[in-house]
Amino acid sequence: MSTPEVSVIIPAYNAERWLREAVDSVLAQTHNDWELIIVNDGSTDATLRIAYGIGDDRMIILDQVNAGVSAARNAGVTLARGKYICFMDADDVMLPTNLAVKVACLKEHGVDWVYGDLALRDAHMRPIGQVLRGTDNDVLETLLLNYEPAVPTSCSNVVARRSCFQQGVCFDEHLSNAADQDFSMQLAARFSHRHLPGVYNLYRIVPGSMSKNIALYERDHLRLFWKAREGGHLDDPIFRRKCMANVYWAIGGSWWLLAHRPLRAITFFAKAILNWPKVVVRPIKKRLWINPYMVR
Repeated sequence: MSTPEVSVIIPAYNAERWLREAVDSVLAQTHNDWELIIVNDGSTDATLRIAYGIGDDRMIILDQVNAGVSAARNAGVTLARGKYICFMDADDVMLPTNLAVKVACLKEHGVDWVYGDLALRDAHMRPIGQVLRGTDNDVLETLLLNYEPAVPTSCSNVVARRSCFQQGVCFDEHLSNAADQDFSMQLAARFSHRHLPGVYNLYRIVPGSMSKNIALYERDHLRLFWKAREGGHLDDPIFRRKCMANVYWAIGGSWWLLAHRPLRAITFFAKAILNWPKVVVRPIKKRLWINPYMVR
């Protein structure tokens, strides 16, 4: 069996409504030297049956007990054989030139990972008129300041060299909706990159329980910034206070605007102000850029 150039990894949990469309978008790639690894993460619906029913010989299907999206991605990496690795959530879609353009960029510029912009879609994959644009500034700093997108939904966007994973990049299995940011931080801290302007991936926004998702957002992002501090990325005290003020403000704004729980929000606003009083000069709505991780 020949070695594919690209390994595409799709973690799937109860994704029967979306999986076929996601897989079809991989099948439609103009760059066709790939393998597709679908990791069924203990689905209780027809996800596994749909995956087996597609029947393309470039597909590998791994069925495991439910362990969470980060564990599913890590499991996919252990099976991947490609020189380049990318991920896509089972309810998202890649446009036909996604792999071709990003692999060409990696080769031309000799960087370790690449990402583009990303268009948001509604639950039926219809345009909602919003594009999350990747940053051309310092990726790690932009991620830590938590004020605007840096690498939009990196787990449905980034294509990275296999060597990044061989050198230790992996998914924190304690994280769920902050796994993308953690993945981006690991890459940005150690490896060269390139931002490709233009939309190559579509991200489906699926309505869910706001209170439940924001509680997860809170937990995950507090862990994310604890990891950043442990990793030495917040050693400068002034920068650290700015970053923590921004993340507390974003959590508070999420509780206030999306979950309509102002009492919960006030605690985080107070923490934000104590860290960096100037955070209050930015209105809540401006500070809370639409974060699709909270509305899956």
